Amino acid sequence: MKKLLLTIICICSIQLIFSQEKITAEFAVKDTNHLFLDVYKPTNLSNSELRPCFVYVFGGGFIRGRRDDTTMVKAYKALTEKGFVVVAIDYRLGLKGVKRMNMNMNSVYALEHAIRIAVEDLYSATNYICQNYRSLQIDTSKIIISGGSAGAITVLQGDYWLHSGDETAKVLPQGFRYAGVIPLSGAIFSMKGKLKYNTMPAPTFFLHGTEDHLVTYSQLKFANIGLYGSSKIVEVFEKSGYAYHFKRMKNFGHEVSGLLPNIIDEINDFYQEWIVNSKKLQVDELWYNPDYEPIGWGKMKPSDLYN
Repeated sequence: MKKLLLTIICICSIQLIFSQEKITAEFAVKDTNHLFLDVYKPTNLSNSELRPCFVYVFGGGFIRGRRDDTTMVKAYKALTEKGFVVVAIDYRLGLKGVKRMNMNMNSVYALEHAIRIAVEDLYSATNYICQNYRSLQIDTSKIIISGGSAGAITVLQGDYWLHSGDETAKVLPQGFRYAGVIPLSGAIFSMKGKLKYNTMPAPTFFLHGTEDHLVTYSQLKFANIGLYGSSKIVEVFEKSGYAYHFKRMKNFGHEVSGLLPNIIDEINDFYQEWIVNSKKLQVDELWYNPDYEPIGWGKMKPSDLYN
């Protein structure tokens, strides 16, 4: 009897470990870079069930970073408990090895290139998900893309190009659209002047520190070249009637880019209200905590990325 009980316990333990285990797959090879993604599934999935997908793009200034950062893995697992299949992806780091960025056209072109190849890799990962949705158990009509810092720029840029007619987006399946975008300290880069969407973008949950000096909260602009932060993007959303929730983090700096583990409930609320219930809400919220004390790396500037 004891042996039988021990056997049952062992089998259950093995099944639990397997159910919580991440799945790793190569989704592309580009410029000799082998790009991988990790898939984390909820533990209570039936064999044929499809779930919403949360795709996360890590930050690091297009210089560094990894998809399996320990802190973020905890957030991924918390999101699976809310019912999401979480996919954490690699992308090529276009500024890795580039000398210190300066205010000149070479730096502008280097940044544009870094953003473009990151978005290309996001699209490739999206295509992989769409092609393998049954085995991954993902509902492709409910793919949310999110990221912090460089990752936030990538997801905002990806949805912007999809809805502004950029050639890069034509690799996506015909008629595809992301269900939602959640950028933490993000921006959109343009060399064509002001932002203009040709079609309605995905509902977007913006989070950005008002004192962010690494990824601008407002805008950096010269002639037709501009980096448009969350505050400026929201102006476009507001005027055009696009759905959004903007959480303006008063007195926060760039540390907002790492808040994913702290906003699991807010992400689920956004998913339920803006995506499941399709409410065309426009919510602009100023979040302020008088007891908050900024942390060191929240004050980072672009030059600090090279320290």
